[in-house]
Amino acid sequence: MTPSRKSLFAIIALIIGTTAALAAMADRGNPAASTPVPTDSIPVNDTGLTISGEVVQEKVLKDGDGRVTVALSLTAPHLIEDASLPIPAADLVIVLDRSGSMEGQKLQDARQAVIRLLDQLGPDDRLALVTYSDGVQTPSALVPITANNHRRLSALVQRVTSGGGTNLGGGLKQGIDLMTQAPGAERQRKVILISDGLANQGITDPAALGIMATAAVEHRFSISTVGVGLDFNEMLMTTIADHGAGSYHFLENPQAFAHVFEDELSASRRVAATDVKIRIPLGAGVRLISAGGYPIHHESEAAVIAPGNLLSGQQRTLYLTFQVPTATEREILLGQVQADSIMDGKPQTSALAQPLTVACVPDPAAVMASIKKETWADQVVQEEFSQLKESVAADIRDGEKERAQQRIEAYKTKQAAINAVVGSSKVTQNLDTDVQALRESVDDTFAGPPAAVAAKKKQAAKSLQYDSYQKRRDKHQK
Repeated sequence: MTPSRKSLFAIIALIIGTTAALAAMADRGNPAASTPVPTDSIPVNDTGLTISGEVVQEKVLKDGDGRVTVALSLTAPHLIEDASLPIPAADLVIVLDRSGSMEGQKLQDARQAVIRLLDQLGPDDRLALVTYSDGVQTPSALVPITANNHRRLSALVQRVTSGGGTNLGGGLKQGIDLMTQAPGAERQRKVILISDGLANQGITDPAALGIMATAAVEHRFSISTVGVGLDFNEMLMTTIADHGAGSYHFLENPQAFAHVFEDELSASRRVAATDVKIRIPLGAGVRLISAGGYPIHHESEAAVIAPGNLLSGQQRTLYLTFQVPTATEREILLGQVQADSIMDGKPQTSALAQPLTVACVPDPAAVMASIKKETWADQVVQEEFSQLKESVAADIRDGEKERAQQRIEAYKTKQAAINAVVGSSKVTQNLDTDVQALRESVDDTFAGPPAAVAAKKKQAAKSLQYDSYQKRRDKHQK
């Protein structure tokens, strides 16, 4: 081996031992001295949810930080397309911010969007309306959209006015209560929470509101959130959507309200698998520390993630990062991954054919050689670059330009060192194009007079965080 090659491996070994970026690649599980085993999924039946998974690299470094990433893909079956079949019934609870900051165009566009949504619902569908400012109002409980109810709800929506503070927690709780109190297990059920400002009345802590939203998973409905404008708390809205197994939408322009409602309704018509839960009984000494941004719960020594419903034919890939012990050279069991779901009203379980494992070895070169090129490249682009954008968004929000640029440069240095061995053109493009664009975005955000910079900081932080959310959680249907 040439001196330069040895030097490169020395740099890479240091990265493996001291940074999470490289260690996050160490998640492809195969024994050190045995033939890799396939990890194709075994669905319960031919039309069930299927899962597949593989570690991003088969070996981790002895005495390293022990982070191991698994690429886990979930694929829903295609629903039968038959115009003679009834359209799945939907239950929707709209929780609308009517605080003073919603005055004018925002509230007008929201009202029009709700009325437009009513036009798309039929008598088998149900809708409720909750509004909140300092307090909480319930103009309508969950009612079927008959002709009379359509007219009544349209009139109620038109009478919603703005004023007061933002008791977001009170509105969320009322929306959850309306859904849990109305039977409808066979229906597609969703709460849609809208806000344009900061929660400043009632419960305001994001963690507490996230815990409140977990009731959706327990009662088999979802909570989606819509942030409007540039003054709401995007981390709060993301937290509620993640804990509520729904989606988060960022609307810089309130005229897009109608599009969001239509997307949410359309998605409810195409759900193939509901109540999806990924369950991983963990190996000895193993912890699941990250799940593509989703909250991680623990039940009977198993890690559980609830990524939300899957639509007809949809495939989603999440990157799960584990922490494993690296004090001794051995094969490490990560866990046996399974996915539980409800399909056609019946519980289904799918599991990987083999448990995922990884080998702990002392040789940095062997660790590098075990990287699965394409899987690692996809992980870098979807997971690690998205994490970078989320962190840079936080730096911009805090006014920390230099910290953002240092973070970007550190990311590029680490990934370039790894890619010098792996040789992925996808990662090269990410570093040459996407990272450069991110750096230029930060420079542009902080350029100009103070008032302009303040406005650009809000816009850039929310846009970057939303892009990160969409990509990392793989929300787009493929």
